[in-house]
Amino acid sequence: MRNEKILAIDEDLTFRRMIWKALQPAGVLIYQSDCVEKTLDIMSRVTFDLYLLDIRLAHQTDGYHIVQLIREQDSLSPIVFFTEQQNEIEIITGLEMGADYYITKPFNPTLLKAQVLAILDRHKVLKEQTTKCKKNKISIGDFCFEKALYRLYKKGKSIELSSKKIKLMQFFIENPEQVFSKEQIYQSVWNDSELDANTIMVFINHLRNKIEDDPKNVQYLRTVRGLGYIFLPSGKESNPSN
Repeated sequence: MRNEKILAIDEDLTFRRMIWKALQPAGVLIYQSDCVEKTLDIMSRVTFDLYLLDIRLAHQTDGYHIVQLIREQDSLSPIVFFTEQQNEIEIITGLEMGADYYITKPFNPTLLKAQVLAILDRHKVLKEQTTKCKKNKISIGDFCFEKALYRLYKKGKSIELSSKKIKLMQFFIENPEQVFSKEQIYQSVWNDSELDANTIMVFINHLRNKIEDDPKNVQYLRTVRGLGYIFLPSGKESNPSN
């Protein structure tokens, strides 16, 4: 049984009932609204998987305005709008505003159900792929690290690193803006409790040559005198002390 949440926005109670009767048997939860104000109130309390709305509400631009408001808060969930048959201007304007699909009125309830469920299924797959991608990627400051592929990017440009340097960089990216001693770094990256301070210094210098704009003027991978090293992904502290 499905449990997706849909917000149906239409001034016509008859149409809202038709939507409810078509989709409720599939287990979809239908919330209803008939104006901009009520829509905003419901959206402040509930997260939706799909929006169904009439592009023509009380004021001529209300439907388009709602599409914009939805997109400001939710960039991914599908928006399906109803329009008068063969009204190309409404269709083009609605899609340009941020809607994804359109259905012409009057609609067939069975066809509406099939279309909405198909859209929900595709969106579910997209959400799962997006979530998986986010889990395998760390984006922070000027850097992006793809964990599955061991790839590092700075400001969108790929940086080639040896296996040990990429693991050292992964350590810093996963632990930004924290000071680590040479001992802590060596234990975490080299998995060895017996410190080789010279090795750390060599790899840090090599890494700086790769990631710094000017290795002589270090911004990202800084030395904290007497303590160790700190990685600042934006080249500066996010909360500098006064």
